[in-house]
Amino acid sequence: MTPIPDVRLRACNSEPVRNGDFVLYWMIAARRLGWSFALERAADEARRLKKPLVILEPLRCGYRWASDRIHRFVLEGMADHAARLAGSNVTYLPYVEPAPGVGKGLLEALARHACLVVTDDFPAFFLPRMVAAAGEQLQVRLEAVDSNGLLPLRAADKDFVTAAHFRRFLQKVLPEHLERAPAEDPLTAPLPKRLRALPEEILRRLVPDYVEISIYRALLESTASEHGARMTAMRNASENANDIIDDLTLQMNRERQAEITQEIMEVVAGAESLI
Repeated sequence: MTPIPDVRLRACNSEPVRNGDFVLYWMIAARRLGWSFALERAADEARRLKKPLVILEPLRCGYRWASDRIHRFVLEGMADHAARLAGSNVTYLPYVEPAPGVGKGLLEALARHACLVVTDDFPAFFLPRMVAAAGEQLQVRLEAVDSNGLLPLRAADKDFVTAAHFRRFLQKVLPEHLERAPAEDPLTAPLPKRLRALPEEILRRLVPDYVEISIYRALLESTASEHGARMTAMRNASENANDIIDDLTLQMNRERQAEITQEIMEVVAGAESLI
């Protein structure tokens, strides 16, 4: 398989690749299982080192501009990823931070057992600062891989002050970067056997959070079920009330029509008696 282009690969620290238990892919930007240079790099290294592949997809809750809309999008993606990777040789760890700061140190704890950590290279938001801080803390090699677009982030060695200058540069250099596209499914080729178990320190950390989230989810589902039952009852009551109103309206119209008919007949009869 063709290696990842060097222009898309960046070392975030000077630590070496170690003889750990697995290769860790820290999914933070390219939250997808296809067309991702970062995931492809992690899978390739797992095969080369003959180590299991572990994917950590975390979701922080205490950052600026955090919103239910963004988080729902990420959570739905996590559910799809969990379903897609179930039964595969990939260990998938979706982690949703239950409170701001609770997830601090999780990456470092996993990295202590990893041969290599691969993550996404994204130029905006708080991600560059977060990746730089992780590079200083981790005692294992951290690589950031650019999966952002057709043109690599570091393809240009200068800033462009006008769109026209950038377009000329793009038209000149883009064709060479189109020769190497990311794999549609980088997990198709066989991977080393699945990790038997996570390190004990990780389990001690994740299990309480998992239990807490499971209980919270059960409470939410119970509340949602109660609201659903109430809505169904109210809808049925409204439909029944509308049916009763329709029946009573019909009955009233019939009785009113009968009264009008009777009055007409009496008027006609009275008029005939005067002739």
